[in-house]
Amino acid sequence: MDSGMDAVTWARSALDELGIDVLGVEEVHRRAWSTVWRVTTGDGDLFLKSAPEGVSPEPALLDVLALHGVPHVQRPVAVEGTFVLLPDGGPIVRDAEDRETVWREVMRHYAELQWASEPAAAEDLVRAGVPDLRLPVLPDVAAEVVARWTPEHPAVLARLRDAAAELDELLPMATIEHSDLHDGNAFVRDAVPFDWGDACVSHPFLSLLVAGQEDVPGAVDAYLETFFGEPGVAEDPDVQHIVALAKTVGVVPRALSWQRAIDAAGDAMPDEYRDAPRQWLLTLDRI
Repeated sequence: MDSGMDAVTWARSALDELGIDVLGVEEVHRRAWSTVWRVTTGDGDLFLKSAPEGVSPEPALLDVLALHGVPHVQRPVAVEGTFVLLPDGGPIVRDAEDRETVWREVMRHYAELQWASEPAAAEDLVRAGVPDLRLPVLPDVAAEVVARWTPEHPAVLARLRDAAAELDELLPMATIEHSDLHDGNAFVRDAVPFDWGDACVSHPFLSLLVAGQEDVPGAVDAYLETFFGEPGVAEDPDVQHIVALAKTVGVVPRALSWQRAIDAAGDAMPDEYRDAPRQWLLTLDRI
C-alpha cells in the first residue's frame, strides 16, 4: 500500500469515527513535497493533506494552535502523524476582486495570531516538532545551511549571525512564523492564512520577507500597526530597521524548508527546485 493510499484509508477511518459519510476522494495535486486530495462528504468538501516524514510541520502545528484557541487559523477536522483533514476554506485572496482590502485584513489577522501564539503556544509548537529557529539558536542552523549551500560565501553566515543577534537585542520574541505567507496562501473567507508547511518558531517579523513582497499599499503598515497597537508606527525609523534585520534573517527558514523537502523527495524533486536553498541565501545581496 503506497503512502497516498495510507492517507486516504486513514481519512476514511477518521471520518467514519466522526459519523461523516465519505462520498468520494479525488487527488487535487501531487508534488514532491506534499499531496492533497478533495474528500467529498455528506457534510461538504474537506481537504486531506499528506507530506513525507520530516517535511511539513502543518498537522502538528494546526493541532497545537487549535488546542490553544489561537484565532484566524483553520481548525483541523482530524490530525494524525503526517496527515491532516481540513475544511474547505473557499476562494484564495489572489483571486478576489477586492484583493488589496482582503490582504490588508489578512496581515492584521496574522499579527493577532502571532501574539496569541506567544509564548505558551510557541513552546508547545517546538515540543510538537515544529522547527525551532528562535533567534538564540538560529545562527547554528544558519551555519549548517550556509556550509551546505553557499560554502564559498562565508560572509553570508557572518551577516546572518550579526542580524540575528541585533534583532534579539532590539525586539526579542518568538512565535509562529509562516515563512511563505502570500496572497495564494490565504483565504478570502475570514481572511485567514493557510498552508503552514514551511512554518517554524522564530521572530514574528521574519514573515515579512515573503509577505512584504505583495504589491498591496498599506499591507505591511496594517501588520505593524496591529502588531504594536499604534497607528503610524511603520514610519518609525527604529521599526524599519528591525524589519530590515528580520528580512535578512528570514532567508534561513526559507532555505531550511526547501532543504527539508529536497532531502525527503530525493530524485522526485524537480530540477528547478534542487538549488532553491542556495538561491534564497544569495538573495541577501538584494535585501
